[in-house]
Amino acid sequence: MEKILTAAALILLISVYSFTEEVSTEMISINEIIETTGAEFRWDPFRFLGELSLSDQTVIFQPGIPFLLINYSEKTETVSVVRGREGGIYFSREGADIIIDLFSSVSVPVSIVKVKAIIIDPGHGGKDPGAVGRFHLDDGQFELKEKDVVLSVAMNVAERLKSTYSDKQVILTRSTDEFISLEQRTVIANSIELGENEAIIFVSVHANASLNPRANGFEVWYLPPEYRRDLLDDSTIESELSDVVPILNTMLEEEITVESILLAQSIQKGLTVSIGDKIEDRGLKEESWFVVRKAKMPAVLVELGFITNQKEALTLRDESYLKKVGEGIYNGISGFINHFEMQYFPGE
Repeated sequence: MEKILTAAALILLISVYSFTEEVSTEMISINEIIETTGAEFRWDPFRFLGELSLSDQTVIFQPGIPFLLINYSEKTETVSVVRGREGGIYFSREGADIIIDLFSSVSVPVSIVKVKAIIIDPGHGGKDPGAVGRFHLDDGQFELKEKDVVLSVAMNVAERLKSTYSDKQVILTRSTDEFISLEQRTVIANSIELGENEAIIFVSVHANASLNPRANGFEVWYLPPEYRRDLLDDSTIESELSDVVPILNTMLEEEITVESILLAQSIQKGLTVSIGDKIEDRGLKEESWFVVRKAKMPAVLVELGFITNQKEALTLRDESYLKKVGEGIYNGISGFINHFEMQYFPGE
């Protein structure tokens, strides 16, 4: 289902999931806010949340919940958001002013590039279990395998992305318990044909392990800036221009490195908001992981937590928690795409 909806379609959808309330004459309709700001509607069918966005600014709301969430991290003071008996969505004057003030300061977005495909890569699989945690509890022993945890999270992320971005390819490198080599994973991504101004992003999902059973927390890895890879094939370049291939590769590498860092930062932020109250944020890391360094596109590797830490392992086997992890990664990817696909021109 396409997540970007018209005002009428969003109001119809919200009416299915929310209770009606009396609307004060002081309240401002969502249609008025959209007309004033030019903001775009989105709807998350998993959580029944509305989203208004413009440029790189986002407001999340839910009818009946007395606050707004700004840019996935800042919660406003108490405001009122209701669905009227006739089906419209209304904000208190304070809430409407917050939204209008936020969007009035942003620049006008103009699309210059499109993300064609999103590759979600659940690590390991089949004969390769990845990290394994084995623990003795009062009710017996339990075992947790990395390959199972990351597949559950990856499939959740992919499902959310498919619901949101029907215009993009959302590809899982594996959707079952099967073994796929590191080479095959990046071949899947690198084999996608791109048109002009089209791009791919690559997110590999893993869980951590350590000899120290107290090691804990999630982290997001990207390729270090000093690493270089050949992005252009000199066999496709005219012979008299072949000497510029290294220069062009360096330019492309710099661009992809910056985009990978931005993608990593966005996912880190999404996870912090979603699960930061339950797990430590170990921050951003640099490493030349094979599965990342062979991908010719913005690419990151997410470590969800430590399988070898008993407390985290118990958390990582909880499906409701894994859905929150998926929500955080999804929000990070979505935020990156919204920013990546737009270039801003102040004052236009």
